[in-house]
Amino acid sequence: MMKKSISLIEVLISVILITIVIVVIIQMKGNNLFLLGKFKDSTLNNGYILFAVNNNEKRNYKMYLSNIVNFEDDEIREELKGIKITVKNKKLKDLTMLRNDYIKSIVFVESTYVLNLNNKTTSRKFYTFKLE
Repeated sequence: MMKKSISLIEVLISVILITIVIVVIIQMKGNNLFLLGKFKDSTLNNGYILFAVNNNEKRNYKMYLSNIVNFEDDEIREELKGIKITVKNKKLKDLTMLRNDYIKSIVFVESTYVLNLNNKTTSRKFYTFKLE
């Protein structure tokens, strides 16, 4: 015998399956938006820290980005006004080169940059060496 119509149970099962698929898609969208926001914040904070690294001559002090750079755009100036970065240097090792006429010593330094922005703290460490 051939069936010519759809039963109520078949309709209910298809509605439930469609609902499950829609809920999963909405959850995936929410997770992606959250991760995208975190990525944007992280990228912006890393940019601020790298900007301070490239434009910083002093060490072991607190600085505001608005004090080390001047922008003509008022929006950028206001954005940089509240950004505080703390720079700390720590001498790790000092190697003396005994049999070298060109390099007398190598000094290894760990620089820590701590960014305080909107009650969130981001820190990055950079390692440098100086040939003397």
